Amino acid sequence: MDRKLLKEKQIQLIFQLEQEENRFIRKRLIEELEYFEALGDREKGLLTAEQKLLILTPNEYREHKKTKSDVEISKFIGVSRSSLAEWKRKNGLNRKKQRPVQQEMIDVLAFHLDKWMTYIEKI
Repeated sequence: MDRKLLKEKQIQLIFQLEQEENRFIRKRLIEELEYFEALGDREKGLLTAEQKLLILTPNEYREHKKTKSDVEISKFIGVSRSSLAEWKRKNGLNRKKQRPVQQEMIDVLAFHLDKWMTYIEKI
């Protein structure tokens, strides 16, 4: 996206923010504005660690993960390991911890289907 289009999008979002009264919609608009600001800063070469993670998508992370460890990914992106871990948690990319509801569903399915839990977890 070129800088002119980025600037137009930012102006449009600011105008929408000024008109909007619903706080949930305003929050979404602010997040969009931050995203486009990060894209503009990337073009200038002035990204903060927070902006780098704002631009990173789960699909890009998965592509990096095929060949790199999280430590290598965090160094490649230019953020701390803890920041990357927090980003993964917010985006639901942590495999180690299952949500309690998911675990409860696995337990119920294993009981009713008379299958081992490891089999159910793979499904």
